[in-house]
Amino acid sequence: MKKIVEHIKQLSFYNTLRHGSVYMLSFVVIQVIMVLSIPVFTKLLSPSDFGIYEVYNNTVRFLGVIISLNLYAGFYRYYFEEHIVKRILMQFLLRIAFISFIIGIVLLYVFKSQLLRLVNLPEELFIWIPIGIFSTIIFNFFTTYNNAQQFSTRAGIWQLVIQILRVTFAILFVLFVSKNYFGRIVGENFILFIISILLVVLYFRKYIGWKEDLPGKMQIVKYSAGFIPIGLSSYIVSYVDLVLINNLQGSNASGVYSYAYKFAIIYSGFSQAFVTANRPNLFNLLKENNEKEVISQMRSMFKLITVLACVFIFFAADAGKILSLKKEFDEALHLLPVLILAYVFSDIAEIYNFFLYYSKKVKLFYVSFVTTAIVNFVLNLILIPKYGYEIAAYTTLFSFMVLFTATYWVCKFYIHLTIPRWTVFADYMLIIVSAIGIGYIFGVLVTNIWILIALKLLVFSLVVVYVYYDKLKNILSLLKQ
Repeated sequence: MKKIVEHIKQLSFYNTLRHGSVYMLSFVVIQVIMVLSIPVFTKLLSPSDFGIYEVYNNTVRFLGVIISLNLYAGFYRYYFEEHIVKRILMQFLLRIAFISFIIGIVLLYVFKSQLLRLVNLPEELFIWIPIGIFSTIIFNFFTTYNNAQQFSTRAGIWQLVIQILRVTFAILFVLFVSKNYFGRIVGENFILFIISILLVVLYFRKYIGWKEDLPGKMQIVKYSAGFIPIGLSSYIVSYVDLVLINNLQGSNASGVYSYAYKFAIIYSGFSQAFVTANRPNLFNLLKENNEKEVISQMRSMFKLITVLACVFIFFAADAGKILSLKKEFDEALHLLPVLILAYVFSDIAEIYNFFLYYSKKVKLFYVSFVTTAIVNFVLNLILIPKYGYEIAAYTTLFSFMVLFTATYWVCKFYIHLTIPRWTVFADYMLIIVSAIGIGYIFGVLVTNIWILIALKLLVFSLVVVYVYYDKLKNILSLLKQ
């Protein structure tokens, strides 16, 4: 057993898992809480409530990145600069973020009617948008603050506590305050605002100041604001989808679609946790110009992503049917494999974004971001009225493929670093696409649910053995010694 442990420590993704172990454990528990809360909210709320809730949440996340100027990204990048004092850096970024927040909220009030009309949200929710944005900014800073310093235990514990309180207060407010979307939104944001204030008092009060000696202040701000597109890239497509569906086909359609999308987001949360946990290590490898190890780390990350994607492709839709206590929520679950594949392309794009972060080529990402946003918006605007909300899953897939392609070519031709070819992921992408095809064939040919699950488990086991064959072979050889 000791030899096996030593062998595992030598694996390229060991440091990623070690650093992110508590973070990942808490994240898994958080996802379990989210999953267990799904039948509660499908029982208490209607698809229309779900639609309004998701549009509100995505609006807050979208505006949170823009209004904060994405300054927490600046802390992450410049934290690794040896000549910069970390305390002064955080003090400067927090102060500018709060000033930007105040200016942004004033602008929101000025353009209140235009905003509500654009996203098709009830007027009673407007007061909660600034509150949600404030909490989002604080949580983004707190997450970045912990990840940069590899405080995974603290980050994991806080995220777990936040999620438990968030779900608890949402349920209480739906039961006793308002039995619709309003109760859930108010319940969640009430407790999130209190927690955000608590985080400021506990962790950020020492960073409150009016001036500091920090070189290159404007460069840091420009860098952070320039990466707003990267901050938005992971969910800009889903936000455009939901807003257009909500406007063109109503909140009921956006609710049904967002229910299916929720499982894709859970997948994305896991995959992004892998990527986030590995970010400091990959930065150091890039700094050392260790090309071989960079490629090894990228493939190791994608092995985990491949296995995770196959889990969701095979079993997420079945889980969705079990968890929904109203059949109308099941309407869009067949779109899940398409959405999972879309987010796999988003994951690859995020991996290549490491090179943009490291090289500080801020403006280059605008090429892929703007292209993706325009393609997604135009396709949805044209196709949703004609084919319904379901087409949004396919426009999402195509849009994320555009995002990956554009990001890859930008990195390849405009960054003075050795960029690994996209083919390093080709074999794993073939596995994921094959899993989608096999899952579809099984669904058509097999009617017995237990036989269907057994066949999926068998195929999934073969995928795991294939992906980790060399590692399993080494472990077996150690056992024989």
